[in-house]
Amino acid sequence: MILIAIVDDDANDTACLREQVEIYLHEHATAAMVNVFHDGIGFIRSEENYDIIFLDIQMPGLDGLEVARLIRKMGKESILIFVTNMAQFAIKGYEVDALDFIIKPPAPASIAYVMDKAVKRLAGNTSAAFSLKTGDGTISLNANDITYVEVFDHNLVYHTLRGDYTVRGRLSDLTEKLDPERFVLCNRSFIVNLRHVTNIAADYLLIGGTRISVSKSHRKELMKRFSSFLGDSL
Repeated sequence: MILIAIVDDDANDTACLREQVEIYLHEHATAAMVNVFHDGIGFIRSEENYDIIFLDIQMPGLDGLEVARLIRKMGKESILIFVTNMAQFAIKGYEVDALDFIIKPPAPASIAYVMDKAVKRLAGNTSAAFSLKTGDGTISLNANDITYVEVFDHNLVYHTLRGDYTVRGRLSDLTEKLDPERFVLCNRSFIVNLRHVTNIAADYLLIGGTRISVSKSHRKELMKRFSSFLGDSL
């Protein structure tokens, strides 16, 4: 499921944009959740990791550009799309790696164009969210927030930046859902997110303060993937 946020202080503009986005999602049979925020501060306080964010450039308090800079300072890789009445303001979006911009009021063709671009970028991005059914209900989890996953008593324990979540499942099924260039088995009970690995030794690796053993059978592939990941990250 894709998480989409619309941040705009104008209720009429927000309603129009949301309608057009939801029409696009329906026509493309894309599962998504669209949430609306009427000011930048409220959005930042939500602390959710959105995949796609439509940001009004001109807002009282925190404007769209300031919100975007805060998003990037927090290390979030959300796809940013600026919404504006005047195209000359949108050029500043390149400072925060914005995907594109649209002019108010949004035309269906403009929404389709930017959404096509955003969805294609998400297809190659591990940050897309997916759902977990836990004992406390269904949560939306961002793949980048996962530090590692372990098998415990026929359950999968997701260790994330937001806390730990336990669900029924098998590690073999999980490996089919996650990006194999970023998520790697280090033994038959653990899969780790290379984004969060801080050190790899002869027979273990570190994620934060957690030490996880590396089996001989997985070490060669792990080191290969880790070296490739570091090269891509430079």
